[in-house]
Amino acid sequence: MASPEDDYISGIYELLPGEPPLGAGGQIAFGVRDHRQGRRDLMAVLVARDLPARAVALSTLVGQQIDGMILPVAHGVGRLPGGREGYFVVQPTASGRALLDPALPVPPMGERALIEQILRPAALALDRLAQMGLTHRAIRPDNVFLAREGGAMLLGGAWAAPPGVLQTAVFEPPYSAMCHPSGRGEGSIADDVYALGVLLISAAIGAVPLAGLSADEVIHRKLERGSFAALVGQTRLPAAIADLARGMLAEDPDHRAPPALLADPLAARSRRVAARPPPRAQVPIELANMTVWDARMLAFAAFRAPEEGLRLLRGAEIDAWLRRALGDPLLAARVDDAVRAARDPQHIEAGTADQLLLLRCIAVLDPLAPCCWQGAALFPDGIGPLAAAADGKTDRVGLRQGVTSLLLGDGLGVWGNARGERVDVSLLRLDWRQSRLLLHIPGWAGGFARLRYALNPLLPCLSPLLAESCVVRLSDLLPALERAAPGASGGLVDEEVAAFISARLKGRMDSEFETLAVAENPDIDPPGHRGLAMLRVLARLAGSAPEQRWVAIAETVLREVEAAAERWHSESARAERVERLREAAARGALVPMAQILDDPASLRQDQRQAQAAEGLIAGLEQQLATIGARLAERRDAARCTAQEITAACGAILLVVMALWRAVS
Repeated sequence: MASPEDDYISGIYELLPGEPPLGAGGQIAFGVRDHRQGRRDLMAVLVARDLPARAVALSTLVGQQIDGMILPVAHGVGRLPGGREGYFVVQPTASGRALLDPALPVPPMGERALIEQILRPAALALDRLAQMGLTHRAIRPDNVFLAREGGAMLLGGAWAAPPGVLQTAVFEPPYSAMCHPSGRGEGSIADDVYALGVLLISAAIGAVPLAGLSADEVIHRKLERGSFAALVGQTRLPAAIADLARGMLAEDPDHRAPPALLADPLAARSRRVAARPPPRAQVPIELANMTVWDARMLAFAAFRAPEEGLRLLRGAEIDAWLRRALGDPLLAARVDDAVRAARDPQHIEAGTADQLLLLRCIAVLDPLAPCCWQGAALFPDGIGPLAAAADGKTDRVGLRQGVTSLLLGDGLGVWGNARGERVDVSLLRLDWRQSRLLLHIPGWAGGFARLRYALNPLLPCLSPLLAESCVVRLSDLLPALERAAPGASGGLVDEEVAAFISARLKGRMDSEFETLAVAENPDIDPPGHRGLAMLRVLARLAGSAPEQRWVAIAETVLREVEAAAERWHSESARAERVERLREAAARGALVPMAQILDDPASLRQDQRQAQAAEGLIAGLEQQLATIGARLAERRDAARCTAQEITAACGAILLVVMALWRAVS
């Protein structure tokens, strides 16, 4: 009998329905009761199914303590009030108010408060995070909290969703803001410094700058004027804050002060990085309804209007503008090389010439830009969350096709080579090849679904069979299938379940999943072909806990595998196998069911007996044929003898009749 703790997160944390707690940073959250320690100052943040939690960060941070930052306490599956399961990240609740609450007027903060309450504690927390090799990527006003008036701020949790996925374009550098939200990747601690700089400006003026503008408009303004000028405009900031924010919002992440330096504002203000502003053209060029003044703006405009951008790139307009108006013949030559490379017949035949041309030219024009492919922008370490977002829904099919074609083609390699020293090309190619290998595995053991689970360790199985369950660990799959089996109309292993098992199982079952991927053909496949493959998969999972009973699963599988007993020629052997199968199914014993049907020795013996019987039948048939041939010969001889006797009798009769006539 199930205990109440079975529905608790990690067997400890009970979800409390009612008023949602504060400090969830825009995500759905519930209050939590800790049954081990009695704590009530916790909350559980619900992880969206298509926005998986950050596995590496959670495994590193659980049990850690960083002042000034909310860290995860635990994570796992819990049961929602409606009965459906979900995945949760348990973390402390944030006391106090959000830094900028839209419902409450917040006066601008002074210079000292900005430094003591926001900058210094955030910098110290980010420095600790950087030492662990992690980023935060969720610094925004609704996820930063002030516990009390005059107290230090607290960075909210950032672990129940992919990095940067909930950030608005205002708080992201242009190269990250232009990405698909799920494809921004881990980024670097310099991206957190950028977001912290925007937060300082927001707190200094009492409002989020550029509010109400679309993401494209925000990015365009930042590229046109520079991030600091676009965000501050004509607003006067305290001198110290202006100096700090200007450095924190440097366009090149290498030019931003590291968190350790920001913890000492005086030292950070004295740091001056000599960074030339990008050259500005004497005359702008129009593209995508944008007035373009420099190369980075041109790259963004080409990304937003790819057809128009390709037309200009293949023509002479952009080359002439780069050489004459912008005065950069070297850049023009690199763009021209990219145009020539796109004429490779191999790319033309593959239908990727246009995409590779646009990708290469954007990377050449803006070395900070992400990989731009088929209308979506991403960084390579964001492919996993992006694959989770492309879960096969109608409105996301294009995204799924884009990720697949990017990995199967040369896009990532071309992008990495164009970025030069800003990316480790060898590591990029290694990850790219591994992902491409997963896509090439035939059957349900590979493909896009396998890639999705392999790149997202905390992504739950997305099979429709498990809609009410949240299966993240392989050990939770059979219990979930046991609950789902009574209502299942078909098999219990579909493409999603197969891909999930392949990504989580130590060992391979490619042949079974390849069998399941193809409809059974009674003309060429042995009886129960697919059903037996499904039983083998489920029995492999059940082998880790042989004492468990899976009655509902066994009864469902039984309907699929009874036909496999027809592989035995002996009628008595078939009947005996079916009887044993039904007995094992009644016990919920999947491993014995598989062993009953996967019995090579018995099959060989049955085959030998069948061959012997066939030989005996052939001998009997030969003897019958011989006897039949002899009977035919005897019938022919008897027929001849009868004819001879008949002829003799006829002759005698004629002689007798002649003598009779003579006497008479």
